[in-house]
Amino acid sequence: MNAYQLLTAVRRIPVTVLAHQVRRKARDTIVPLTAGAYRRRMESAADRFPEISESRCVPADLADFVARYYRSSLHDCQEAAHGKFDLMGTTVDFGSVSAIDWRHRLPSEHDHNLWRMKLCQLEIVHSLLADGRAADASTALALIESFERAIGFDLPDPFRTIWSPYGASHRILATLSGFALARSRGTLGPELGDRIARLLHRDAAFVRANVEHDLCNNHTERNLAALCLYGMACVPFSARQSRKLDREVRTIIEQTILPDGMQIERSAMYQGFSVMALRIFAAADFLSPATRALARERGAAAESAWLLMSHRDGDIALFNDSWIGETPRACDVLEQTHPRREQSILPDAGYIRLESGEIDVWMDAGAIGPEWNPGHGHADFLGIEVDVAGERLIVDPGTSQYSTGPRRAWERSAAAHNGPCFARLEPVEYFGCFKVGRIAAAEIVQLEPFERAVGGRLATRHGTLRRSISSPGKGTLLVSDNWIGLDDDCVSRFLVPADWDVKIDKAGGIRLSKGAAEAHLEAVCGRIVLDGTDMWSRRYMAPEPAHVLSLIPERSDAGHYATLRVVRIPPVTMPATQDDRIPVSSGEDRR
Repeated sequence: MNAYQLLTAVRRIPVTVLAHQVRRKARDTIVPLTAGAYRRRMESAADRFPEISESRCVPADLADFVARYYRSSLHDCQEAAHGKFDLMGTTVDFGSVSAIDWRHRLPSEHDHNLWRMKLCQLEIVHSLLADGRAADASTALALIESFERAIGFDLPDPFRTIWSPYGASHRILATLSGFALARSRGTLGPELGDRIARLLHRDAAFVRANVEHDLCNNHTERNLAALCLYGMACVPFSARQSRKLDREVRTIIEQTILPDGMQIERSAMYQGFSVMALRIFAAADFLSPATRALARERGAAAESAWLLMSHRDGDIALFNDSWIGETPRACDVLEQTHPRREQSILPDAGYIRLESGEIDVWMDAGAIGPEWNPGHGHADFLGIEVDVAGERLIVDPGTSQYSTGPRRAWERSAAAHNGPCFARLEPVEYFGCFKVGRIAAAEIVQLEPFERAVGGRLATRHGTLRRSISSPGKGTLLVSDNWIGLDDDCVSRFLVPADWDVKIDKAGGIRLSKGAAEAHLEAVCGRIVLDGTDMWSRRYMAPEPAHVLSLIPERSDAGHYATLRVVRIPPVTMPATQDDRIPVSSGEDRR
């Protein structure tokens, strides 16, 4: 990171957020050196914070809704009793509960240890409580006792692991929803109930003192959702506490939930958590009627956006930092699916979904993320995901890990994605796990008067990139790209999972098959070539091989052009028509 990149990143941050970041860095440096004093400070904060109440509880329907995010199988509960955990696709066996290392590091994670953060979130405790099995009660108590022995503030980086406010918020959401369900069913014994209540009280007081206003976005949202859920089960907040929480909740909704319902970081994964948070805010009876009404309004839009960003298989699109399995499927949580429409647009987020028979396509024509902290954004401008017959055909490279390194940098780059780009010229500057220097934003372009056609545009320092997606008939998709600026190094790259069988036909088209799904790809302008292999990740720390297809454009006086045709059933090769190129190559586009 050079001084210019740092200055570029810092000057986008609001002064109030920057002040929170300075305080957070001071806390992270000082607390390990004065751990005893900070522990006493948190104990004092807890003494002034409301405790769990015998007469108040989280509404059963809300507890059940939150529970859908944290349920574990009977097998996982039984494994936890022996100190064995399967998290994010990686299993670690500590041998027993007493031997659990709550600061365990996976060698593959390097400097960002998400696995151990998940472990410390104690999400397994939800099911150990909610399912009401007698054997699970002793497991829950043993896990909590083991965890309590590892919670000192004198450990290295305490706020990145056990005392991460984000992790503590998930701990509250998971444990409290399980606690509420067990209590409503009469399966919560007094000893376990008292122990859980003390854990929740301490964690809630800690989160209240450490809301992550320095990071904003999904972090602050998660903190406030945990506090609001806790507020429904504790001795009522004071008027002052309620007013403060109301201001914070209203601010985070207005700042980070766009009018079209998409969370501002534009990740379908974090969108799922926003849906949960908005349900909680809408149900929190100590918030003002105006704030609760706003939560209901944006919540309805957020649920629709989450469904729109889900594939027919129920799993999410992988634009920006997203992976499958971190949240449940939208169709399972909401008990509905996205209605079939030829075209759907999230205008504020910049996402487009087009359906053509058994072909579905999603395109990203939006900003990288919020200017003040776009850390979860990828340079997937004008990138697409394409399904054929419910199978993922063209895939986003996804997110295999958060740790700093070449793979993280590559997965966030424009060159790794399925959009048109100027080779080796990146529109965004990245450094570290989440830092961003120069940023960029694409925009949606409506291609009137063409039916079933929509596009996007990205202006860069090197020139302008345009892409349209259109459906000239059911079961057919056209992807048309235009480069204006540089005279060379123009390319569109597409990733196809390696489990698709690939054959090049005599006319230069590409036939792909996977089980009953079959597609034909051909360049009706330019040429399409099989260009080696790479990796994509639908799940965290689980990269999979993929074919790389490169679309090489043709040169004209007005720039470079290329058009890819995707057909559900392998056709007889058809010549390009003028209509195949109209959406991107002629006429004035309109926003």
